[in-house]
Amino acid sequence: MSQRFNLRLDGDNIPGWESLSYGARKRLLNKTADLLILFSVLIVVVPLFWMLSTSLRPTDTLFNLPTPILPQNPTLEAFDNVINNSNFTTWYFNSIIVAVGVVTLTTVTSTLAGYGLTRLDIPYKKTFARIILFGYMFPAILLAIPMFIFWRQLGWIDSHLGLVFAETAVSLPFGIWMMWKFFQTVPVSLEESAQMAGASRFRAFYEIALPMAKPGMVAVAVFSYAVAWNEFTMPTILLVNNESWVLTIGLFSFTMQNQVLWSQLMAASTLTVIPSFIFVYFLQKYLLRGFRAGGIG
Repeated sequence: MSQRFNLRLDGDNIPGWESLSYGARKRLLNKTADLLILFSVLIVVVPLFWMLSTSLRPTDTLFNLPTPILPQNPTLEAFDNVINNSNFTTWYFNSIIVAVGVVTLTTVTSTLAGYGLTRLDIPYKKTFARIILFGYMFPAILLAIPMFIFWRQLGWIDSHLGLVFAETAVSLPFGIWMMWKFFQTVPVSLEESAQMAGASRFRAFYEIALPMAKPGMVAVAVFSYAVAWNEFTMPTILLVNNESWVLTIGLFSFTMQNQVLWSQLMAASTLTVIPSFIFVYFLQKYLLRGFRAGGIG
């Protein structure tokens, strides 16, 4: 591995440890770190591989024993049933709309709020920021019922707009906290120099602070996307009609009262994770920088 964990090179309770040289200790700890990383990767990759393998198996061979690792006589029948014999494409499109709305609203609001908390002279702003993060500790189920009552009065039940605002409320506290911490790493002197040269505060923010805050914004965008794409509680309570469902509810529909359509469920799940891989793949370098600069991890 190119990057190594910065581990302490002490271990007096390990037999033979004291007899090892500094280089041998370092190599041993690096190998141990590599094994831990490999084990962590396998925990994630193996279920994904088995999901794809199951989706390609013929339905009548799903429960054959012993179960082969690779599917024999692979077929796309499950994918065909999911796409053509259900409302999966509608749910997919609905999820994309909601995710784009939540990511956009959370990222813009968090960026403006984080900048204001860092640069503006607001009374008790640190206390306010900590209270915002405290709100993130409450699970979505505690907000769902009050939101349902309020959203019904606004006429937002079974509305994707209402779901966007509801899921934004879930992701916003963490987003504001991250951008607040991130803007603290952006030097104020750069903006002050621009203002002394005649730039307005907005221009200094737009041309100096905002480009430097891009990694933090990407980290907030990825986090809010994960909330919007995976949230189950809010859509279940706020969306009623089948046509307005998102993927989290739609996947649950493949689990019937007396039967689970395993092939279709795995095929739908495989298609569901594709946008997440694409999203994170193109933004991963900004994501790591954002979490580090924001003091996360």
